[in-house]
Amino acid sequence: MTSEMTPDQQPAAPKLGFLRSATVVAVGMAIMNVAAYGFTLFAVRRLVPEQFSAVIALLGLLLIGNVVPLGLQASGARRIATHTGAGRDALADSLLRAGRRSALALTTLCLLVSPLLVWLLHIDSVLAVLLLAPTLGGLTLMGSQLGVLQGSERWSELAAMYTAVGVGRFAFGAGALVIHPSLTSAMIGVAVGAAVPPLVGSFLLRGSTGGTPDQVKEVLRETVHGTHTLLAFFAIANADVLLARSLMDGQHSGYYAAGVIVAKACLFLPQFVIVVVFPSLASEPGDTLRLRRAIQAVGALGVCCVLGALLLPDLVVTVAGGKEHYSNLGSFAWLFALAGSSYAVLQLVVYAAIAQQEKRAALLIWIGLISLAIAALIVLGADLVTGIAAIKVLVAMSAACALALSAALAAGLHRQTADNA
Repeated sequence: MTSEMTPDQQPAAPKLGFLRSATVVAVGMAIMNVAAYGFTLFAVRRLVPEQFSAVIALLGLLLIGNVVPLGLQASGARRIATHTGAGRDALADSLLRAGRRSALALTTLCLLVSPLLVWLLHIDSVLAVLLLAPTLGGLTLMGSQLGVLQGSERWSELAAMYTAVGVGRFAFGAGALVIHPSLTSAMIGVAVGAAVPPLVGSFLLRGSTGGTPDQVKEVLRETVHGTHTLLAFFAIANADVLLARSLMDGQHSGYYAAGVIVAKACLFLPQFVIVVVFPSLASEPGDTLRLRRAIQAVGALGVCCVLGALLLPDLVVTVAGGKEHYSNLGSFAWLFALAGSSYAVLQLVVYAAIAQQEKRAALLIWIGLISLAIAALIVLGADLVTGIAAIKVLVAMSAACALALSAALAAGLHRQTADNA
């Protein structure tokens, strides 16, 4: 496909190839998400609400820390997708080396800030918080490996990596909870499971050599920009559960954590669209039609999620945590589906900004996060609303913030394309 062709003008063979690629990645990511989701559902039934809320808060921190692996993946995929000529093996090796350096740095940083996290989140288990460090180290190694596979469009191997993520999380996480249902056991299982994907990736990418120190530095410099943008996104995407943990009592923050299960399912459901479309957004940044269609696809999946939560509230409650503890969730589960779907659209637009190396996206998202936090502190911190009403207000504010940011960022990308034309 040349830069002058639109998706409508593509021959049938490339279209079928794209559909096959999307299907392979979708299956791998579906296994990953179902398995990871299964671990969360297992935890919500094995732990009391207060301990489960702590698990969700720590998993939220993992998602925020995971911006470094995702930044490595995005920069690696972009660099390989746009690379022409010889030297791809050396470029892949430089990405893997950058991943090892980043893993060491992130593990060390996480260990240093662990005491602060224990205090901020009111978590009794110091070990549970310390286990975030090796978990993030493994995820960072994996991020560099995923970038090589994604940029090279090795979709089957990429799907195998995603499958390993979910299988590792569920097998070891749920297994640890069977042995001993506690916060510490859950995080031990998560940490061990995080070691599985980089082991698989090391096997798939064995033999990559030739990367130079200068190439590694270039990768790290580009990763800083992508990581900053993704950090802003994942900070705002997980801010609501942290705000709920800080501003609500243990019972209602537990209700909110159960609702976040619904939101996260809706956030990650359309992620395969982003993975498959990203290399083309990087190599052909002016293809606004492809971006619009991707947004429409993600939005359509979101509408289905919201309608499903509205029409089948009892099923949603059963899946999210069970009627015994979370029976009140059904009446407003659709709000969590709306919030998750809104953040899915925002995530796609954020990756489009990274593909275009748009540097204003992070600033706009940080402004949105500050606005959301201030609004939550005013409304919930001052007890203007409490209990179930506070849950509804916080999730509604979160959804509105995500939709507003999506519109603003998409408009900015459109203007940038027009200006460059």
